[in-house]
Amino acid sequence: MHTKAPSRFVSWVLFLLISAVFLISCDAEGKRFGGSAREGAAVPEAEAADKAAGESAGSLTGEVPLDPDAWWPKFRADARQSGKIDRSVSEDGRGTVDSPWEFPTGKGIFSSPVIDGEGNIYIGSADHYFYCLNPNGSLKWRVATDEIIDSSALLDDRGRVYFGSGDRHVYCLERKTGKKIWSFEAHTPEEVEEEYGIKTFNVAWFEGNIAMLPGGDILAPNDNYLLYRLDRDTGEPKGVYPANEMIWSLAAVDAENGRIFFGSNFTVLSNVFCYDAETGKRLWKKGGLGTNAASPLLTGESVVLGGYDGFLRAYSARRGHRQWKFAARDHLYSSPAQLSDGTIIQPSADGTVYALSPENGELVWAFDSLEPIRSSPAVDGGDRIYFGTGSGELFCLNSDGTLRWEYLCIDDVRNDMNASPALGPDGIVIAGESGGVFLVPYDYPLSAAGRGDKRSTVGRGEDLPDDGAALLYTTPFASLTQDDRIKIGANSPLTFSLFTREDGDTILSALDRKSLSVVFDPPQDFRCDYAANDAYITLIPRETWSGQRISLSINGEYKTHRKRLGLMFWGGHKSGEVHREFVLDIHRSAGRTVSLRIPDGKGSPATVFEISRLSCPYPTMLPSYNQIGFDSLHYLASVVEGDDEAALLWVIQGKLDEETGETVVAPEFKDIFTMRLEQSGSALTMSTYDDVSLKFVGSWDMPFSLFRLAGNSTPLPGGGFSDFAFNCLARGEDIEFYGRFLKLAGMADRSTGIINVSGGARVSIMEEAGLPPAASLGDVDLEMKDSRILARFRDSTLVSADHVLGILLVDSRTGRAIPADYARGIETLSDDSGFLKEIGLELPDEEIDGPLRAYVMVDTYPVFRKLLE
Repeated sequence: MHTKAPSRFVSWVLFLLISAVFLISCDAEGKRFGGSAREGAAVPEAEAADKAAGESAGSLTGEVPLDPDAWWPKFRADARQSGKIDRSVSEDGRGTVDSPWEFPTGKGIFSSPVIDGEGNIYIGSADHYFYCLNPNGSLKWRVATDEIIDSSALLDDRGRVYFGSGDRHVYCLERKTGKKIWSFEAHTPEEVEEEYGIKTFNVAWFEGNIAMLPGGDILAPNDNYLLYRLDRDTGEPKGVYPANEMIWSLAAVDAENGRIFFGSNFTVLSNVFCYDAETGKRLWKKGGLGTNAASPLLTGESVVLGGYDGFLRAYSARRGHRQWKFAARDHLYSSPAQLSDGTIIQPSADGTVYALSPENGELVWAFDSLEPIRSSPAVDGGDRIYFGTGSGELFCLNSDGTLRWEYLCIDDVRNDMNASPALGPDGIVIAGESGGVFLVPYDYPLSAAGRGDKRSTVGRGEDLPDDGAALLYTTPFASLTQDDRIKIGANSPLTFSLFTREDGDTILSALDRKSLSVVFDPPQDFRCDYAANDAYITLIPRETWSGQRISLSINGEYKTHRKRLGLMFWGGHKSGEVHREFVLDIHRSAGRTVSLRIPDGKGSPATVFEISRLSCPYPTMLPSYNQIGFDSLHYLASVVEGDDEAALLWVIQGKLDEETGETVVAPEFKDIFTMRLEQSGSALTMSTYDDVSLKFVGSWDMPFSLFRLAGNSTPLPGGGFSDFAFNCLARGEDIEFYGRFLKLAGMADRSTGIINVSGGARVSIMEEAGLPPAASLGDVDLEMKDSRILARFRDSTLVSADHVLGILLVDSRTGRAIPADYARGIETLSDDSGFLKEIGLELPDEEIDGPLRAYVMVDTYPVFRKLLE
């Protein structure tokens, strides 16, 4: 193993050199886009630096007209994005709210709130609504958009609020009523390529937050690689500042010198930009080895920004050269803040908050938690630091890094608080994956009422051991526990995370795969998969565990002092051993709890499961890249054949109907695959071990070699099931365009390219689904012709464009679905009226012995079946 590592390292160095050449060629081509503020002209970096050093950057200077009375008018509070307000808050609070409150929305929230001078709160949700809440947590008004809202809003000095939505629009609303003043629609990826010559690989969502220039023009970053400059009165575009990837990073504005700074999601070297805001010319471009989703902080002459390679960097604002960098153990999603004395506060997905010197990036102090931190810190006038964590808690630290208090906002499995807090007159406002918006009054846990609140914790410190390593059981939604007795379902997977402490600090460590021993008593049939960085393992039964009580012993060595390139780690020294003994109490029920409806081909209904609210907390970078996208997914899995113990499922993609809020079939999405359902008592498992490719919410295929959902099908009060565990293995190297960077990002295994994903999902039964289409199919027939299966329709009145159409092939001897390309291998033919005439499916390359059962599928229903030899 050690003899191969240098050659792999050399190959990565060569890869980076090739990438640099590629970037240079892209940059040269990019110079053609220049010329006007609308086109965002690019100039050679040396020339731009000389220009910036020798003269003023333009006339666009002065104060940014944010709402002067607002407590928190935009993401990161101000134009330089310090994350700090100068207003002091007392231990007893300032406003009229004396106890915490929660306002529920319909889905997870990954947007951050803004707060006006009266304490009104403005925030968007994945339920597609933008909300205005009164200071007491009641609804003032809400406005619907056509997609999830991941954008934090901005409050200006004219009583307006601006925000972006995944429906490609920026909205300007009147704050008192929510009345729309204007909306702006972004270019599609095709339009970006046609107008600007930039080839994009994504959608055109507004996921980045909203900023403002002196003079009032709005800055709105988009996934189509363009940062828009919009007139705040009309919404008309006044220019664009092009990047080379999606822009989630909110531009910091140097109002004195007329410059803007932002990052892009490009992964190698060129992902931090400085533009002259007036001329639209790029002054410099730098970067690291990972996406920059965070927003930069301007401090003195420096631009401070952290990336997905785990490094916080300070760049010269004038020329862009790097001044210092600091290495965390995991990627940086959150944006930095700054204390009154200049100390920079940077949380990390490794669970630690770092305080750093602004002069050289040296560590001043660190506060460790168990859970990833994606929440950007807010700082009040007393230099108290507020942030949320992956455990659903709001933390408050003193300026020296000691814990002041923590408060549990989300007591639910979906407890990530990826949103960032905002400070208002009544307290701290934050939101989370549960869909709730929360207000906690200032220092409420220190009050008499707060001390009696079981959600409050005061003065506990880090509450972590000073030294040693441990494997912690990790739930599907990434909560960690030090318990050694675990209650699980008969089909539940197990995830264990390595956690290592040294001299009172959490340190980087990894399991040594060669030394690891996993022993069950009694013996079990299972598979063991590792994280790319060897920080966790998953143990998955096939398909249920045997016995009522099982002993599990995990023993092995761990390494520290590892070498790294970005977040790709290797090598290291053996530093100790980890031993854990667990007792697994297996929950079983005697009888099956779901009676499946098996269609008989004569119009009888079929059971349809809805799979929604996917959450993928491991690897930790997945939620940072796409959690709101996972949360927006809906899959419909319908029973085609089988019985209550085992059945074959046909899986297609659905979506929320904007008018009814119900899930409906989504013909525009092309994710189609099959799964096998197995039911043992209340243990319900859906899985496929065949290769499938799914687009999820991007524009590229993600190939999987395992896709598994496991849970308890005992109905909960009010209907539905408890959340299911979700595991998959993605073939990272095979992902178009992005795949080659995933090893560098620490997501894909260096040797195999596999991404081991552990998470959870919601599974429920759709009572009204699973019926044949209302339109007539006419006469239907199936035949095998060369390498294709053809379904022909005569006198059909089914409109092809309104339905998901396919052909499903089943081995009649084994009942196994033939692994054909049901998503990409389907072709349909319609007549001039749009009525269905033909469906064709390419047969797979593998040899097929024996007869096939072929089904014609319309949406979730098998409308026709035939045995083919």
